[in-house]
Amino acid sequence: MEDTLTQNHFTLLDAFLNNKEAPVREFYIAEYPKTKYYVLKNGGTIDNANDVFQEAYFACWKKLSTGKFKPKNKAEIEAYLFTIAKNKWTDQTRLVSKKKTISIDEKMYQLKADDTNDTSEVAEKEERLSITLAAFENLGQACKELLTQFYFHKNSLREIAERLNMEEASAKNKKYRCIQKLKELANSVGSR
Repeated sequence: MEDTLTQNHFTLLDAFLNNKEAPVREFYIAEYPKTKYYVLKNGGTIDNANDVFQEAYFACWKKLSTGKFKPKNKAEIEAYLFTIAKNKWTDQTRLVSKKKTISIDEKMYQLKADDTNDTSEVAEKEERLSITLAAFENLGQACKELLTQFYFHKNSLREIAERLNMEEASAKNKKYRCIQKLKELANSVGSR
């Protein structure tokens, strides 16, 4: 039994390392149902399960083929693959929940006299918003894009940095400078 397990282990590793189609396909087919069950059980669809499993499978294959992951047996490969898939699904659901937007009904902005006792406070907030939007329009395109990605699309600085092909710390500094520029512009628009 031990020899068979060891032989299967080396056969599977050899298949990954040498791109042997048949054993790799068998492993793929055997392991997919676990991920499918997990994703479906946790609010996903079959398409989600397919995508997550393919991404996880590719990541696992890459780690195996580069030698960065050196399993002792087939069970470790199975566990590693499932862990990657599980983490990818968790990340994906977390990202989707962060990006959910709330539609705002325009009627919310129609204030009635009896709805609020302090209309001057509302007017002041509306004026500040108007000033900020005017200042935003005067920002450079790069700052507009960065701030929109961060505040409206809720992308992380890491994601923004990857899109802009820069380090995360640089994106953080750029965001800070853009905010400072926005404040300057808002102060100059507000003092007119």
